[in-house]
Amino acid sequence: MLEETTSQNSKEKEIDLLDMTGKMFSGIGKGISALFHWIQTIIGKLFRFALKHWWILAICTVLGGVAGYLKATFQKPYFETEMLVETQIIPRAQIADRINNLQLLIRDNSNIALAKVLGIPEKEVKDIFFIKADLVNVKVDRVKSKTDSVEEELGPQFLRIRIRVWENHSIARMEQALEKFIEADPYTQERLEVFRRNNLAQQAAIEGEIEQLQLFQKKNIEKSSSVMTSGAMPLMVQNEERTYVGEILDLKNQILNLQAAYDLTRPLSIIQPFTPFENPVDKRLKNMVIFAFLFFVAGYSILLFRESGNRI
Repeated sequence: MLEETTSQNSKEKEIDLLDMTGKMFSGIGKGISALFHWIQTIIGKLFRFALKHWWILAICTVLGGVAGYLKATFQKPYFETEMLVETQIIPRAQIADRINNLQLLIRDNSNIALAKVLGIPEKEVKDIFFIKADLVNVKVDRVKSKTDSVEEELGPQFLRIRIRVWENHSIARMEQALEKFIEADPYTQERLEVFRRNNLAQQAAIEGEIEQLQLFQKKNIEKSSSVMTSGAMPLMVQNEERTYVGEILDLKNQILNLQAAYDLTRPLSIIQPFTPFENPVDKRLKNMVIFAFLFFVAGYSILLFRESGNRI
C-alpha cells in the first residue's frame, strides 16, 4: 500500500514538472512572439513615416549623392596596389608588425625618419600616405575527380603589403625599398644568421658520418684484400652494403642540398609584385552611396525629432 502511494506521488510530481515546463516554454514563445510583433510594428511606423515625407528624404538622398560625387571629383587622385610576399625563415606576423609601424611614421608626418628607414629621398616619401601589411590565404581551385567539378578552397598563406601613393612612379621604388627594409631588419638578420649556423652544423654532422663510413669502408676493403690473397672468394667486395657506397652517396647528396639551401635562402620572396596602375582609384560611386545614405539618415533623424517635438 505504501509503495502504491509513493508511486502515485512520484507520478503527480512528474505531471507537475511537465506542466511547469510546458508553461515556461509557452511563456517564452509568447514573449518572442510579442517581441517580433513590436519590432514589426516599429518598422511599419518608420516605413509609413518615410512614405509620408518621401519627397524631403528624396531631396536629402540626392543632395548626399551630389556631395559624394563632388568630394571624389575635387579630391586629389591616388594610386593603390598590393604585393604578396613569402617568408622562409622569419614569421610573417613579425614582419607585418614591422611594416605596420611605418604607418605610424606616416601618420605623424615623420618624413625624414621614414626616408631614412626606407632609404629613399624625402620628396618621394611625401607621395606615400598609406602602408599596411596583413596575412591572407590565397584561394585556389580544386578539381573534384569524382564529379569533375571545380571548388574554391583556401590555399597557402602569404604576407600581403598594400600601399597608396599620390604619384604612380613611386610604386616601383616602394617595392625595392620595402624589400630592402625587411631584409635589413635586425630581427631578420638574426634569424638568417641562426639558419646559416644550423645549416653549417648539419653539414658538419653529415661530413662526420661520411668520414665514419669511409673508415668502415677502408677496413672492409683491407679485410677483403687479405681474403683475396689467401685464395678465397671476395664476397665483401661484391656486397655494396658492406662497402657503404649507397650510404655515402646519399649523405653527400644531403650535403649538396644543404649547401644549395645555404646559398639560395633569402628572408623573403616576392610572389606577386606591386602593379603600377595607369588610372587612379575612382571613389566617386562609393562616395556617392555613402554620402547619400548619411544624408538620408540625417534627414530622417531631423524629421523624427521635429515630429516628436510637435507632439510634446
